[in-house]
Amino acid sequence: MPYFITSDSCRIYYEEHGSGKPLIFIHGWACNHRFFKYQTGELSDNYRVILYDLRGHGRSDRSEITEKNMTLRRLAADLWELIEYLKLDKVNAVGWSMGTSILLSYIRKYKSSHLDKLCFIDMTPKLLNDSEWKLGHGASMTLKKNFMFLSAMSADWDAAAERFTPNCFASDFSRNEPEYEWVLSEVKDNTPHCMVNSWISMASEDYRRILPRIEIPVLLAYSGKGLICFPKHGEYMKDHIGDNSRLVIFHECGHCLFLEDPEKFNRELDMFLRS
Repeated sequence: MPYFITSDSCRIYYEEHGSGKPLIFIHGWACNHRFFKYQTGELSDNYRVILYDLRGHGRSDRSEITEKNMTLRRLAADLWELIEYLKLDKVNAVGWSMGTSILLSYIRKYKSSHLDKLCFIDMTPKLLNDSEWKLGHGASMTLKKNFMFLSAMSADWDAAAERFTPNCFASDFSRNEPEYEWVLSEVKDNTPHCMVNSWISMASEDYRRILPRIEIPVLLAYSGKGLICFPKHGEYMKDHIGDNSRLVIFHECGHCLFLEDPEKFNRELDMFLRS
């Protein structure tokens, strides 16, 4: 299986499919590259699709190296190093949830170097809500609730995964669907200390000032029936990124909109990349 080794000696798993302009998919927290299973075959006809597992996730390293370096800054450096390792340029990159945060961290450090177009899927620039900010995670994740979730993760990861997974889908999505069971099993297959550390880093960041600095086109794909983000999150992102952005609302979908309606997502992404 293909791996590359980062500058801090972390083994990162990656895959390549198809040929053409590079298209990198970056998965979300507690997930892995397999979540883009409906994009890989469809889009590899026209693009060099590159999937990888973030450190601490999937088939990538979960050793003590990741325990010390599970930060968004380091995850952005991993992306930079993967692009350099594969000798890529003019990369289209899709970031889902925490994957969006990684891209925003990348832009903060590297600007748009090596990048051509971006797609942000269902993410807020600031996870925690407070007295002034009401567009965080679910518009309800306060500092107190965040601490309670971290405590739950530390005490019983399987129980925390069962609590988290319903948030991945539309509010009316049935828990009896095979897709739901698949996502739950994938989320459970994680290492608690990696999940806790990466969540802390994500909850500590605020990327609102980064949005106006994005100089390349961005597709914003947001849920209409989500439990984590809502259309107003996408509207905020569009208003603050500006004319370079295009907002598409998936009215019947939740956080995993590319799993719930892959045909629409693939069509919208392909059309955006070709424009």
